[in-house]
Amino acid sequence: MHISTSVSKPPSPFFIVGCTRSGTTLISRILDSHSRLAVYHESHFYHLLRKDLHRYGDLRQPANLRRFVADVREVLRRQRKMEPPGEQEFLEALVAPTFEGVLATVLQLYARLQGKLRGGDKTPGHHSYLQEITEKLPDSPVIFVMRDPRDVVLAIREKFGISLKGATALWNAAFISYEKFSHWVHLVRYEKFVQQPTEGVEAMCAYMGERYESDMLRFYERIPDRLARIPFNQDLLGPVDPRHMGRFREMPPREIERIEAACAAGMETLGYDFIGATPKALPIAPPTKFEFVMDRLRYYRWDWGRWRRGWIRWKIVLRLRARYFLSLGWLRD
Repeated sequence: MHISTSVSKPPSPFFIVGCTRSGTTLISRILDSHSRLAVYHESHFYHLLRKDLHRYGDLRQPANLRRFVADVREVLRRQRKMEPPGEQEFLEALVAPTFEGVLATVLQLYARLQGKLRGGDKTPGHHSYLQEITEKLPDSPVIFVMRDPRDVVLAIREKFGISLKGATALWNAAFISYEKFSHWVHLVRYEKFVQQPTEGVEAMCAYMGERYESDMLRFYERIPDRLARIPFNQDLLGPVDPRHMGRFREMPPREIERIEAACAAGMETLGYDFIGATPKALPIAPPTKFEFVMDRLRYYRWDWGRWRRGWIRWKIVLRLRARYFLSLGWLRD
C-alpha cells in the first residue's frame, strides 16, 4: 500500500466552534461563501473517533492506518455531505499518518470537491478538543462563537427539548473552553456580529489571512437544500438579522434568574448585562446520570438523523472494540 504525504503542503484547515445554537451555522455559511473557503457542516470527527483512537494502534503502520481510513470513509458515507474518496485517493492526499492528518485530509478533499482551496469544519462541540487542535494543528485558525446564554438556553430548549440545567451546562462548558483558549482563538460575539456584520466578516478574514469579499454577506443565496429544509435554519435564507437578540425575555422571570445565576461568571467576563442586580454565582453542578440520560432521550426523540449519527459511532466502536479484544490488545496496554 502506498502512503503519501502531500508534496505541496495544503493550507491549514480552520475550525468554527462554540456552544450549539450560538450562531456557528451562520458563521460557517458566510465563510463558505468565500471563493477560497469550504466548510464541512458538523463532521463530529473528534466525538465519533477520538476516544477509541488507541485501539487502532500506531497509524504509521499501514494496516492500522488502512482500518482507520476505512472507518473515516464510512462516517463520510453515512453523513452524506461528500462522496467518500477511494482508499488510494485518500492515501495519496494524506497530510500525515495521524488522527489530525486524516482530519485535515478530509477537509482538504471536501474543499477540492467544492472547487475551493481551503477546508474547514463547523462542529460546535469540538471546543472540548481545543487542547489537541491547538497542539497538533498549531497553524489552524479557530473561530469561537459566543452568544448571550439566556438566548442560547432558550434556543437549545426549543430545538432539542432538553432541560434548563442541561442547556446551561452546555453554555458553561463552552465558556470554560473559551476562557482557557481565549489567547489562541478569534472570538465572535453573536450580538455584535449581527449588528455589524461587515466589520465582523472583515475581522474574521484578517484573522484567517484571507481577503475579505463583499459577496460573503450574500450567503443566503447559496444555502444547501439539506440546511434550508430545517425549520430552525430559516433565518439563513435572508440577510444577517439582529431581531433574535434578547428573545429570552419571552421566558418566565424565574427561569431567566436561574440562567443568570448559573452563568454569572461567564456573563460578567463577556460583558452581558443582567436583568436585575448581579446575582451571586451558583456552584455549577453537572447533570446527574439520570438527568443526562433523560436529556439524551429528549435530544434524540423521533429524529432519525440524530439516531443515525449515534448508530454510526456505536457501530464503529463495537466493531473496533471487538477486534481489539480478540487481538488481545487489552493485554498489551
